[in-house]
Amino acid sequence: MKDMRKRLEEAASKLAMIDATRESCHNPAFGENTEHLIISNEIAEIERNILEDPGELERFLVRIR
Repeated sequence: MKDMRKRLEEAASKLAMIDATRESCHNPAFGENTEHLIISNEIAEIERNILEDPGELERFLVRIR
């Protein structure tokens, strides 16, 4: 869990830097692809972690074959 927390904090920091640069250069599209990649990767990693060890979430999961 600590690894996930650290990884998410790092991702949030990167997203904040992208946002700050976006504001400073007055370009709303700056870093859009990078932002999307970071968010997609983190969601995929969270999904993998949940499926590996669902814990309390197991009763809410529906497996599709």
